[in-house]
Amino acid sequence: MNQRNPILNYSAVPMGRVILVGDSFRSRGGSLYTVTEVRPEGRAKGFTIARASTGKEVRISEKLCRSSLTRLISQGYLSYQSNQTQGGISYTVAIEAGVVYALQGFLCCDCSNRQYVEAK
Repeated sequence: MNQRNPILNYSAVPMGRVILVGDSFRSRGGSLYTVTEVRPEGRAKGFTIARASTGKEVRISEKLCRSSLTRLISQGYLSYQSNQTQGGISYTVAIEAGVVYALQGFLCCDCSNRQYVEAK
């Protein structure tokens, strides 16, 4: 395999998790998601995930991942299932799960306060 293939080295944020087609993860509620596409170049950078139980796909943009990381660092937390103006990532659970997957290593779950906090 070519090491210069951008799909093999795609990360939605600098120094973040490498995201590959076929990666699987669970949301905080336990739903299983799988990465079905990565888009490392062009205007629509990001990746697509599908929920295993329904097959429904959502796109996770690189811009949303980066802005969520910026907000996490500036305010110290991201609220569960809240839009960006309310201090969260998105109302949509699948989008929230995808961004949290991309930001693993930068955040951890604070279940008692229903938020993600900056990892120490």
